[in-house]
Amino acid sequence: MHTEQQVTAREASPEAGQARRTELEVSVSIRTILLIAGVVAVAWALASIASVLLVIFVSLFSVAVLSPVVSAMERRLRWSRRLCAVVLVLATVIVLGAVVLVVTQAAIGAVRDFGDDLPRIVEDARRSNLGSFVNSGGDSLDTLARHTSEITSGVAKVSGGVADVGVSAFGAVTLVLSVMFLTLFGLIDETRLRGWVEGLLYRGDRERFLQVADRIVQTTSRYMLGNLAISVVCGTVYGVTALILDVPYPLALAVIAGILDLIPSIGATIAGIIVALAALSVSPTAFVVFLIVMVVYQQIENYILQPTIIGKAARISGFTVLASVLAFGALFGLIGAIIGVPIAAGIQIVVEELTAARRARIAAVDAAM
Repeated sequence: MHTEQQVTAREASPEAGQARRTELEVSVSIRTILLIAGVVAVAWALASIASVLLVIFVSLFSVAVLSPVVSAMERRLRWSRRLCAVVLVLATVIVLGAVVLVVTQAAIGAVRDFGDDLPRIVEDARRSNLGSFVNSGGDSLDTLARHTSEITSGVAKVSGGVADVGVSAFGAVTLVLSVMFLTLFGLIDETRLRGWVEGLLYRGDRERFLQVADRIVQTTSRYMLGNLAISVVCGTVYGVTALILDVPYPLALAVIAGILDLIPSIGATIAGIIVALAALSVSPTAFVVFLIVMVVYQQIENYILQPTIIGKAARISGFTVLASVLAFGALFGLIGAIIGVPIAAGIQIVVEELTAARRARIAAVDAAM
């Protein structure tokens, strides 16, 4: 009995408490170091396969865009999902390949020549009466020319964040085939993957998961397909206007406008500035006429085309749209700027679903007060 009391006293002594605290601090420090080391190792592993992850991400994004189309084909054509996915992917690849082949032959040289002749175009614009007036307050034309040159160079590559995957012809073919087959298999296995996830969830969670997944897929698909259609309209309008006004390189300008218009909010404006600068090298009248066309078209796009084609697919604020474009554009280049808005919309849908119960409780409390 006396011995047990002595042991208890020793354990309760300040020296014993200090020893236990030291041991705890050492153990916590070791765990923290191991955790940091694990995070660094995972980050390094992800960075080493960044190009592969980007290909997978683009493929998953393509699955989300094309999945509603495959489902619609199943309902209307009464085909199997596998056959619908194969037909859709092959048709998409063939159409895109034909468009790229036709446009590339005519546009690559025009875009390159446009970039080479840009200093001359700027100089012609500066010497014009209207150009002198515009440039009298500073070096606005010179600044615009520098940014336009960068944009033209980036559009000429038309690669965005995928450029690191490979620049050779073999690398490009491998990239296209990888995205194509990953998209195809993703479309075919989507229902099976959903069923597998549903099997892991209870009924209430299962319904929430299906609802959120359907909202994200529908939002992504409608936004991207609609945005693509609007960009074709923008490129056509700007290109035809440039052709009518006898602006140099109308096809190159149409391609640049169509690609840049895929970027929400600012793409059409940037494209319009580039075409307006080229029009200013022709005459002040061409510059003014194109500015009128640009302003009118942007109003039509904002208030007619987007509400009609896209609707309210991405119900996010203008601040979020611009922030997502800048953030994802910095991460993944041109591709990131294009897909940033639907990604932000998907994140918003998930956040809204996770906070729905809390918001309902707060609303009930506010109503009771």
